[in-house]
Amino acid sequence: MPPSTNNGQPPIAAAMQWVTRITTVSLEMSLPAAGGYWLDDRWGTDPWLVVVGATLGFVVGFRHLLQMVDQANRRELAKKKREKR
Repeated sequence: MPPSTNNGQPPIAAAMQWVTRITTVSLEMSLPAAGGYWLDDRWGTDPWLVVVGATLGFVVGFRHLLQMVDQANRRELAKKKREKR
């Protein structure tokens, strides 16, 4: 059996978590722009809804990235506190 990571998970589980996170953020960033493109094509409002969708996608995706970083920092701080005891 392969060695486990620091939190007791096998490496493949940790890799799958990262794949899920990256996929989620990439979809959060790209789907609003794609939806804006589709609506622009349908309603003839070029390029405004693509711009709105891309901006919205960037804000949502970046916010999610910041939340993930904050969670990782909190886990790391909790781990260091446990190790000091």
